[in-house]
Amino acid sequence: MLPPNLNRKSKRRKKLRKRNNDRLMKLIVGLGNPEPKYERTRHNVGFLVLDALYQNKWTKGKGPFQINQVPFQGGEVTLAKPTVYMNESGVSVKALCDCFQVLPSDCLIVVDDVNLPLGKIRFRSSGSSGGHHGLESVIAELGTSEFPRLRVGVAVGDLSGQDLVNYVLGHFSKEEWDQLQPQIKEARDACLKWLK
Repeated sequence: MLPPNLNRKSKRRKKLRKRNNDRLMKLIVGLGNPEPKYERTRHNVGFLVLDALYQNKWTKGKGPFQINQVPFQGGEVTLAKPTVYMNESGVSVKALCDCFQVLPSDCLIVVDDVNLPLGKIRFRSSGSSGGHHGLESVIAELGTSEFPRLRVGVAVGDLSGQDLVNYVLGHFSKEEWDQLQPQIKEARDACLKWLK
């Protein structure tokens, strides 16, 4: 027998699938800042991974986000980028979960991580924010930390004593940008693996 909390989740998932015409709905949300000046900054790695997943034009959603919906395995995945700043990302994620009737456990958040070196990615099925303000906002808005997240490392060298706000809002150097490209592909593949 399933533990009560898993059983409830399973019943809720079945109810949501029925409401979505028995199609499984999943979300992948890349976190970042919306203005063009932030495009190639470390904080916008989540957007870069989403762009690697979907290379066409993004559509304005019915909320604070841009979306694209792609069929997969008899269901649909919604790829999304919040149109609010990083520290308010939870507002977009909550609106997406409500709009598409998706459980937090079916919503993968892709985010930068200054605690991981450039070139590394880490998947977790749940956990704390790790001091990341975007994840803090998502946890606060969803009321749970029980959602998967893919952390993409952006740290180069020892960052202790550095102003991390300026660091994450800074642009990648050419060398860092070149080093980042295989990592973006690896993160894209990790997102696809999560969908299976």
